[in-house]
Amino acid sequence: MLGPAEEIIIHQFAEETKAAIQQAIKSKRVTKYGAVNSSGRLHDSVEIVYSEHGFKILANKYIENVIYGIQPGTKVSVSAIKSWIQEKPVPQGKGELSIDSLAYLIAKKIEREGSVMYRQYKGSNSGLLDEAINEQKINSFADKLGEGVINSITSEVLDLFETLQTA
Repeated sequence: MLGPAEEIIIHQFAEETKAAIQQAIKSKRVTKYGAVNSSGRLHDSVEIVYSEHGFKILANKYIENVIYGIQPGTKVSVSAIKSWIQEKPVPQGKGELSIDSLAYLIAKKIEREGSVMYRQYKGSNSGLLDEAINEQKINSFADKLGEGVINSITSEVLDLFETLQTA
């Protein structure tokens, strides 16, 4: 069981990581078109779920699509593409192409060739969260947590030793 000091370390790390993930979603450019944040839904979906064993950071499932892209052959929702067009400044060009038609054409291109993210990174990690979650940050957290546990145990042993000496 963790003591109050360790709980504080865990909560602090979780909150810092959540904020770093949200910042990456909001501002990191992983394609020539800019950051992946258009509606703010992905940013706002990032949440921490605590348990007795630690925590998990969750987000909308489509975060995988902005990290790895959508591979060719994947069925794409035309309505989701339409919403995306309406939320993000997508140039429609001159002509009479409706948003519905544009969404349909984009969905078909993604189904045929994969998303821009997929094509650019070949299905590999785009690096969206590389600064938010990395080995250095995890090692620093582990060091702080380990130090906190050692300090708590040392304090308990010293308290027990004092109690035994006065008895």
